[in-house]
Amino acid sequence: MTKKKKSFFQILFTSSFLSLVLLIILGVTLTFSFKTFRQEREVRGQILALENEIEKVEGEKSKLLETLEYLKSDFYKEKEAREKFGMQQPGEKVIVILPPIENQEKNMVKEEENLPIFKKWWYYLFKK
Repeated sequence: MTKKKKSFFQILFTSSFLSLVLLIILGVTLTFSFKTFRQEREVRGQILALENEIEKVEGEKSKLLETLEYLKSDFYKEKEAREKFGMQQPGEKVIVILPPIENQEKNMVKEEENLPIFKKWWYYLFKK
């Protein structure tokens, strides 16, 4: 019986060593692929969050620009001049309605308290 010598490649491909090496390489490759996939997913999430924030900031910007245009308008300036400074246009009259003064009300109540009882009844019955 003659034994044939196996070549290095035949030994390598038929041995369990090659299987072990291939499994290790496959495991390392899968680990790095999973890590890369996870990082990519995190980056996509961050991109979506930033895009949402951009939309929100652009909305706020547009509202602020509208407010700025309103504040620059002649209507707003005229309104503020009327309300804050009591200004008026030529030919207009300003009417100011003052709230009742508490002292006057208190004086009226005190005067009513000093009246005789028959006058109080008279006012109560006939002067509503």
